[in-house]
Amino acid sequence: MERIEASAVLPDYYYSPWRTGREKAEQEQLLAAEELELSHGIEEIGNYTFYGCSNLKRLKFTDSLRRIGGGSFTGCSALRELYVETEKDRVTCIRDVVTETFHEMYVTVYYRDQDVYARLVFPEYYEEGVENTPARILETHFHGSGYRYRQCFTDKRIDYARYDNLFSVAKVYEKQEILIAMAMGRLLCPYALSAEREEEYRSYVCAWIEAVGSYCLKQTDWHAGVRYLIQKGVQDGNQAEQLIRLAADSGHTEAVSLLMEEKNRRFGQQKKTFDFGF
Repeated sequence: MERIEASAVLPDYYYSPWRTGREKAEQEQLLAAEELELSHGIEEIGNYTFYGCSNLKRLKFTDSLRRIGGGSFTGCSALRELYVETEKDRVTCIRDVVTETFHEMYVTVYYRDQDVYARLVFPEYYEEGVENTPARILETHFHGSGYRYRQCFTDKRIDYARYDNLFSVAKVYEKQEILIAMAMGRLLCPYALSAEREEEYRSYVCAWIEAVGSYCLKQTDWHAGVRYLIQKGVQDGNQAEQLIRLAADSGHTEAVSLLMEEKNRRFGQQKKTFDFGF
């Protein structure tokens, strides 16, 4: 991940490939950049800071960043991931970033004073202008739950209760892959998660155990998700066998071993043979 070392304030177009005076080699480098880290100490970024960074996928910053200029993420159509380091009750610029983007955003928040993480998903949405002919006005209609999720902030601090209360709304509008990411993110990193909402997320996971299993097996940090499913997700030995077969079919031998060990511990040992085709 490339790190920007700069003064406390970044000027307009600071990281844009199209900033006046850019040399071609530097422009090409900025156009190809996929990850970026703003150093702790940067307090403000100007207007259109990342304008045109079309390959930027991941951005990292800390709670030292207090202001983001207008249009900073214009043209950043690939941006999907934020990693923010902060302390409890500190103001961050998470809201500023997610409200400038209409597509889904995956946000990881690290609370360094407590050494805990929160993982949130802000779904995509889009606006539609609909003419109200009798009233002679143009009404803005929002499609998807993403707009509501982007209102889950109080004084630029994440309101976790409001975020979690929206899951029932998300289940109406969002695709299963987004819902699974939302549920597992909160279950694996349950920062400020109430017992009631934890049960709601867990119930969803239990209802779609095979789909959730497929999702977890594809993650880089698959251990945590698979372990959660076999320990707290599956309800009986048959569901455990479903997960084991899923892992076996994908050739994921480590996951098979973990799942079989936990299945035997929870539901008793049953002899099974799997052909991995090796």
